[in-house]
Amino acid sequence: MHILWIKTELLHPVDKGGRIRTYQMLRALASQHEVTYVALDDGTAAPDALVKAREYCTRVEVVPFTPAVKGTIGFYSALLRNVVSPLPYAISRYEVPALRERLWRLCREHKVDVVVCDFLAPSINVPDDLGVPIVLFQHNVEAMIWQRHYEEQANPLKRAYLYNQWRKTHRYERDACRLFNRVVAVSTDDGETMKREYGLHEVPDIPTGVDTAYFQRNPAVSPDPHHLVFTGSMDWLPN
Repeated sequence: MHILWIKTELLHPVDKGGRIRTYQMLRALASQHEVTYVALDDGTAAPDALVKAREYCTRVEVVPFTPAVKGTIGFYSALLRNVVSPLPYAISRYEVPALRERLWRLCREHKVDVVVCDFLAPSINVPDDLGVPIVLFQHNVEAMIWQRHYEEQANPLKRAYLYNQWRKTHRYERDACRLFNRVVAVSTDDGETMKREYGLHEVPDIPTGVDTAYFQRNPAVSPDPHHLVFTGSMDWLPN
C-alpha cells in the first residue's frame, strides 16, 4: 500500500506530543508500506530533519512555507484581518496553494492508495476529488479547545475574539470532517464528541500509548500515589 501523509511540519526534533505520536505511527507503517511524507517547511526544523525522515517514510516532499512570526506586526495584522474571514486563523495561516498542487501531482504521478491528513490544519489544502480515499487524522477536537479558551477568558476584547475563532473553528471542523471519507480520533471520548457535534456515523480511535520498551518502571523506586509528573509542552496554548 502507498500512503500519502500530509503534515504542517517536518518531525525532527521529535520533542512534542503530536510529533511523537505521528513519528511512532509512521515508523510502524513504513515498516510494511510505502509512505510519502509531504510537509510544509518554515525553516525551523532540525538541520538533519530531511535525513532523519528516512526513519519513517520512503519519500519526503517539502513545500516552502513562510508564516507570520508570532509577536510581529505582520502576525497581529493577520489576526485582525482574520476577524472578517470565514476561516479560523489556525486554518487560514496554513492555506498554501503550492501544497495543494503538490498533492495533485503526487496522486497523478504515483499510485497512491490513501491520503492521510495529519491534524486539522493542513486539511484546507486537501482537494475532495483526488480520486483516492482521504482520511482526517484528528489529534484533538479543535473547536473544543477554542471553546474552553473563550469560556475562561476574562478580558472582554479577547473574549470576543476567541468567541469568533471558536464558532468559525466549529463550522470548519464540522464541514471538514464530513468532507473526508473517514475521520480517526485520538480517544473514544473525542470520537463520540465528533459524532455528536458534527453528525458523523462512525469515528474509530487510535489511543495514544507509551513506548514500554523505552519507558520502563524502575523496580527500586516505590510509587507515590500522590505524586504527579506532567511532561506536556508548556508552549502549547491549551496546556
